[in-house]
Amino acid sequence: MARNGDLPITDRILAIRERWHTKRHPFFLTFGEGKLPLKALGRYQALHYHFVSRALSSFGLLYARGYYFEEVRKMIAENIAEEEGLKAIPEPGHEPHDHNELILRFCRAAGLTDEEVRNTKMPPAWWARSLYMYHTTATEPVGVILAMQTTQEGQMPGLIGEVLLPAFQKHYGFTGNSPEIEFFTEHDAADVEHSRRQIELCGRHLHTAELEARAEQVAEEICQLRWASISELYRSEVLGEKEILPPGIS
Repeated sequence: MARNGDLPITDRILAIRERWHTKRHPFFLTFGEGKLPLKALGRYQALHYHFVSRALSSFGLLYARGYYFEEVRKMIAENIAEEEGLKAIPEPGHEPHDHNELILRFCRAAGLTDEEVRNTKMPPAWWARSLYMYHTTATEPVGVILAMQTTQEGQMPGLIGEVLLPAFQKHYGFTGNSPEIEFFTEHDAADVEHSRRQIELCGRHLHTAELEARAEQVAEEICQLRWASISELYRSEVLGEKEILPPGIS
């Protein structure tokens, strides 16, 4: 039987992603059973709105740092164009969408105003994940950055296709064509393509044992932070726990 270290680095990165996959997190499983109000997922999307604002900034950093790697540069440019609604994902029947607008559209359906979304306060684990991604993109080698990215975008199709879309239709009154959930139907397809590009390029840019080891460490840490950020939601939205604050602060 092969040891884990004998597997290609791309397989090892994907194994880390699968081990920490948030499609198995109790928050999403509870939503999948129809036991959470829609507004709970609206709060998740509001926090994701703020995370994306920093993730897209980090994409710009990777474009600059990886400029002389043509395939990386073009992949990032295409990804940003799709996020900004300037280009459709390369799948039949898809049109360009501003992904931030899709987030706000769902949040409205979940009972949150645009102002409430924009004023949502990120709790510590969400800040940690956002800043970790930005710092990694600013300081680590290109292959390590790509390994990190594919563990994040690559979780979306499984989470959406296996958990969220079935729950929307079974418990929350939406169909697959409902415009309110278009963020999810779009990313169910878009992030398959995004993560596929990232894992392919990741393998080409991790060409030493040291780089492979660093990529595995970063992949593990960013996945732990993603899991922790959803755990914060679980504690507030499912368990009803209140944030512990110093006396006199509300």
